[in-house]
Amino acid sequence: MKEMFELMNQMGESALETSRRLAEINQATMEKLMAQQMELMDAWMDAGVKNLELMGKAKGYQEVVSGQADVAREYGQKVLAGCKNGSELLSEARDSSTKIVDEAVRSTGEKVKQATTAATKRAA
Repeated sequence: MKEMFELMNQMGESALETSRRLAEINQATMEKLMAQQMELMDAWMDAGVKNLELMGKAKGYQEVVSGQADVAREYGQKVLAGCKNGSELLSEARDSSTKIVDEAVRSTGEKVKQATTAATKRAA
């Protein structure tokens, strides 16, 4: 009986540690995503400023349209890079989380197997 309580305690501690590690992954991922969002917001503000500057400096309609197309292209590339980076961040977080959960499941399975073996030997 004592062994069962020890096993349950170990499993509880293991679950707590797994939860802590998952929380760390989530926090780090969210911090990186928030930093990326700030970079995209900066790029959006830059695009707005460039458009305003363009309006003040442009000598004609054609120059405004051409300049806005350049600004939009540049901003679009930054957004696309941000999407790719965000996708990579989420993939890394998923892979790390999957690895941790797999380790926890494997460890728990081994502990249950040990407890079952011990209980079977005691019963025999």
